[in-house]
Amino acid sequence: MPEPVIADTSSLMAMEKISLLGILCEIYSEVIVPGSVINEFGNISLPCLSVRKVESNFSKLLSIDLNLGQGEAEVIALANQSGLKVIIDDSKARRVAENMGLKITGTIGVLIKAEKLGLIESAYNKAKELREKGFYISDELLDDISRFKY
Repeated sequence: MPEPVIADTSSLMAMEKISLLGILCEIYSEVIVPGSVINEFGNISLPCLSVRKVESNFSKLLSIDLNLGQGEAEVIALANQSGLKVIIDDSKARRVAENMGLKITGTIGVLIKAEKLGLIESAYNKAKELREKGFYISDELLDDISRFKY
């Protein structure tokens, strides 16, 4: 049974850039976003989308004291409350989430999972396409992805 996930703005934008936003509903049972992600991204058309309000002041602490973006701060706060996995790409936000013991993946992890499930032919090709459209992917990471084949 697919699990739910909490998604950050950058991962949604990246998936949209390569026309794979809808695939998230094939990988995850529910894609949860906080209100700030909707504000940053705009209207999201996904049948498995659920918008959640962040009830704690924890996101303000993450935003102000650790200088995370509002979307990243709310995604981490929701994950901290729920224990759900997050899709987050920003390196600083990933470090914060990792240090908190949260389960994380990124856009590249989603692409690899999609390939593993047979939903796309090549995570490497989609990562290259994403890079060509302005999404930062290091040469080392691209090399690592090229070695995966499911």
